[in-house]
Amino acid sequence: MTITALHRIPLSRERIDYSADLYRLPAWPVLALLWGMPLWWASGLLAFSSIILAVPMLAFLIQRGRVTLVPGVLPWVAFVVWMLPCALMLDSLSRVLGFTVRFSQFAAAAVVLVYIVNARRSISVRNVLSALTFIWVFVIIGGYLGMLFPTTSLTFTVGQLLPSSILQNEYASDLVFPAFSDIQTPYGADQPFMRPSAPFSYTNGWGAAMAILTPIAIAGAIERRTARAAVWLMLGLLAAVPPAIATTNRGLFVGLAAAVAYVLFRLCLRGKWLPFLWVGSLSLVLFLILSMSGLISGIMERQDTVDTIDGRGSLYEETFTRTLLSPILGYGAPRPSFTHEITAGTQGMIWTVMFSFGFVGLFLFALVMLGGIARTWAAPNLASLWMHSALVTATILSVFYGLENHLIPIFLVLGVMLRERYAEHSSFWRTHPRSMGAHRAP
Repeated sequence: MTITALHRIPLSRERIDYSADLYRLPAWPVLALLWGMPLWWASGLLAFSSIILAVPMLAFLIQRGRVTLVPGVLPWVAFVVWMLPCALMLDSLSRVLGFTVRFSQFAAAAVVLVYIVNARRSISVRNVLSALTFIWVFVIIGGYLGMLFPTTSLTFTVGQLLPSSILQNEYASDLVFPAFSDIQTPYGADQPFMRPSAPFSYTNGWGAAMAILTPIAIAGAIERRTARAAVWLMLGLLAAVPPAIATTNRGLFVGLAAAVAYVLFRLCLRGKWLPFLWVGSLSLVLFLILSMSGLISGIMERQDTVDTIDGRGSLYEETFTRTLLSPILGYGAPRPSFTHEITAGTQGMIWTVMFSFGFVGLFLFALVMLGGIARTWAAPNLASLWMHSALVTATILSVFYGLENHLIPIFLVLGVMLRERYAEHSSFWRTHPRSMGAHRAP
């Protein structure tokens, strides 16, 4: 298998001629991964879906015989490779099993990233945006399931086939028997907090997904440039309000605010005043709706009962201090905290990476996210700018949310933007892109 990497000439001049590729990678593995999300979730396999479908993707890449690696891809491949020596620091069988799952997920994300870069002839930008918009809609539906049936869990799943020794692990059980809500009863609460989480195990996963996918859904509607797409987008945004309020999830609103503020800032710099006014006006209306709906009071009520800010701060301090004792290889996996019930090396992707894989792993992760943002900074049109804001939002959320379950949409957006950025001919990477419904490389 031949690997073509573009690192020999200045990045601003690098271009890929995809027309030289005679073997067209099939689209079905990526489309099955995205459009099949409801089935993956209902079967209890959502956390493993990317691992399963990475197998045929890797096989097709090998069969293709020629793989192109655009700038920005290799840091994640290097990160996955770096995880292997860090496994030497694991000290228990349970952590070995956890590491195996995490490594498989990260390696699968690497395969998906490489695959989408090389599948330009079969998977268009619109294909990706449409599928990710579908996932956005499904996440909203999951929010309503959590509101209507908060105590319900799916039981007829693959979990029925697993031995009880595995199911005794609470995290493993949550994955294969997905619940509709994350029910929390902290000390001092008058009643349990029933916070929608479906199709994810925890409410923070739902909030992170909405914060990352909403800008992508907006990009999808803009790319289609039809009144119908705009109407469906507005209906989706309004439909997302009730479950978003029910989650009382601060990170969700921090992420959305960051995405909107970023787009407004970039539009202001470009002097695009009409889009600036549209985005600003719609954002103001949504903010007023959320404010009058009881969102702020709900967040404050939960904050008065569960003050997670101070707890997170001291946990992060402990995580950093302990990483200094193993700065190169880390510890291979999160470990119990000395002072908290919460595990050290959790409550944020960057802390998990730093604690588990040392400062080398943290550097490579930062190189992927920040380097990807820098390489696609041009984002020449409004659709690509909203996609770019999703990458910015994901990077911000990585400080206080785990993103293991969101790597696929993040890397699909990153991969699409990188490949269009470096493609010799791209109707998408233009100030005024043509319609991409039937776009293929020339």
